[in-house]
Amino acid sequence: MKIDITDSGKGISESRQGMIFKRFYREEEVRDVEGIGIGLYFVREIVTMQGGYIKVASSAGSGSTFSVFLPRG
Repeated sequence: MKIDITDSGKGISESRQGMIFKRFYREEEVRDVEGIGIGLYFVREIVTMQGGYIKVASSAGSGSTFSVFLPRG
């Protein structure tokens, strides 16, 4: 099963997409915004424990689509 979540945010450059799922990772541009950088880390951990995986498709300035893939059954 595939679930897509799309936003209209600032987007994520390809060079940083691998880092966004790390615990406590925050982009420099949002250091003054509330948060601790743990949300996507937890999502990846939960999805992985269910036997699935998560991917992101994005480019700077055009929002992002997160795709969650979970096994059927």
